[in-house]
Amino acid sequence: MISIEIFSDVVCPWCFIGKRNLETALSKFKMSGEKSEKIKLNWRSFQLNPKLPAQGIARSEYTSTKFGGEERAAQVYERISDAATGVGLALNFEKILTQPNSSRMHALIYAAESVKKDHQLVESLFKAFFIDGVDLTQKDKVSSIAQSTGLERDLIDSVFDDDLFMDRVDEDIQQSSEIGIQGVPFFIINQKIGLSGAQPPEAIVEAVEQSR
Repeated sequence: MISIEIFSDVVCPWCFIGKRNLETALSKFKMSGEKSEKIKLNWRSFQLNPKLPAQGIARSEYTSTKFGGEERAAQVYERISDAATGVGLALNFEKILTQPNSSRMHALIYAAESVKKDHQLVESLFKAFFIDGVDLTQKDKVSSIAQSTGLERDLIDSVFDDDLFMDRVDEDIQQSSEIGIQGVPFFIINQKIGLSGAQPPEAIVEAVEQSR
């Protein structure tokens, strides 16, 4: 068994790019002369902006504050867009009008994991935010995304109304702090090797081999 812990945030474009690189790495990963081992991916919570209000803030305010002005923000996102294009993603930053607090999305991913739908939900949230520009501060829209991936409405409501799995999110964030994770994506392979950033597929394959 190969385990890969993925500390990630669904509002982080590099995490979306990193997910594509990971998928490419796993598709290429073959054990010479042996039967392939099972690979278990575990999505772990990390928040780039934990202090954002529940209702989020205007995207323009967020990018201007984070990057020190619109011109600098445009330069940063141009570089990210180029990297995304390289892995087959066409990100639409212009469509994003609100920057959300992602804590409930992380709790929903744990809810999805409980019914073996976590990978589908992570992909759907990335696409909704970065490609379709969906406002993830709107409960009905997030609920619709979760239902489309197979989650029951009662389970979704428990996340929003009863704080289901929020303790797991808090534990992840605490652990990431203890480990010293300052940026995501961050991969921990077989509890032995840590990789920071949207590493190319070759680096991920090499790390998996080393961990074995």
